[in-house]
This record gives sequence, C-alpha cells and structure tokens, in this order.
Amino acid sequence: MKAQGTRYGRWHGASRKRPRDHRVIASERATRRIRLLIDAARQAGPSELDHEWLADRTGVPLGYLVWRYPTTADLSALRSLST
Repeated sequence: MKAQGTRYGRWHGASRKRPRDHRVIASERATRRIRLLIDAARQAGPSELDHEWLADRTGVPLGYLVWRYPTTADLSALRSLST
C-alpha cells in the first residue's frame, strides 16, 4: 500500500552538494594509501618487512601489495620516499 503524500518515481530530498569528481576521490585514496605504507615501512625492522607483515599492519590488501611492490627490495624502497 502506498503512503499518502508520496509519489513513485520521484526523488525527494535531493542533495544540494555538488557531485565530486571520481578522479579526485581516487587520487586522494591513493595518496592516503601511499602515506600509510611509507609510515608502516619506516616502523618495521629490517627483517620483518615483507608483504604479509605490511598487509596486516596497514589493512592494504595483500594482492595489491604483491602486484604494486613485487619484491621486498621494492618494499624497502618505500622507506626512502618522502611524504
């Protein structure tokens, strides 16, 4: 049963905010992810920095880390990046 005073097919309460550009959102997300990885890599000891440790520490998916940084040398290079 349809409630009184409502119409189907009409959207009530539309947001007055401007829609955000999805490229900007993706860029902000990538920036946050890289900063998180750099901070965690700097906190890790030389023997404990590997893909599994970094994934557990940061919450970044393991598959992404293996794809983006295939070797442990690539992970160690994160320490030298500036934020």
